[in-house]
Amino acid sequence: MTKLSEELAIEDGLYDTEIEDDDYGIILSPTGELKSVFLPENLPFELPEKLARIFEILGYTDPEQLTQTLH
Repeated sequence: MTKLSEELAIEDGLYDTEIEDDDYGIILSPTGELKSVFLPENLPFELPEKLARIFEILGYTDPEQLTQTLH
């Protein structure tokens, strides 16, 4: 994260909330490739519809695929 983007994130309150056990995190490369993901610990589960669509676009249709090494 650049210094400017970090400052903007802080100003926008991006860091005001803590990451919880049931949160999802997605890290993409500058070209849009999935680099990393964190998921809730209670696998197996059914992904919420919006997240399932995002992961499908990225080429992942099964949450179990996301627990494997991505790059």
